[in-house]
Amino acid sequence: MAEKDKGRLETACRCLDIVKPDRKDYIILEEGVCKDISSFMKALSDPIRIRIIEMLSHDHLYVCIIQHILDDISNSKLSYHLDILKKEGFIGSKRQGNFILYSLTPFGKGIWEGMLSSWDRDSWSSDDQIAVDEPRQ
Repeated sequence: MAEKDKGRLETACRCLDIVKPDRKDYIILEEGVCKDISSFMKALSDPIRIRIIEMLSHDHLYVCIIQHILDDISNSKLSYHLDILKKEGFIGSKRQGNFILYSLTPFGKGIWEGMLSSWDRDSWSSDDQIAVDEPRQ
């Protein structure tokens, strides 16, 4: 943190009459864990990858079927998305002759089911927003 920003923090904390927070009370996760979570979230950040997970939640599918369902997406684009999902452990593949069969891993299935069970946006209301309590002293 720049020296001038440290001064601003000191001033803000004095104005609010609060003690400066101790970093260790708020930053608990190790850097590697944060990077893993970030990579995991990035894998879920594309609508095509969400569609692939959704399709595989119903059945094991050959790559040609996935490509067809996704309106004949290009081979390279589909491979790119499948590789990301595979790298993050959401999907697995099995070669059967000249074809590759894709499926959700148990991890991928658990994540998908968990997301669906908590994703009922129609039932959300403004009352569901996080309550802001007074800051710790």
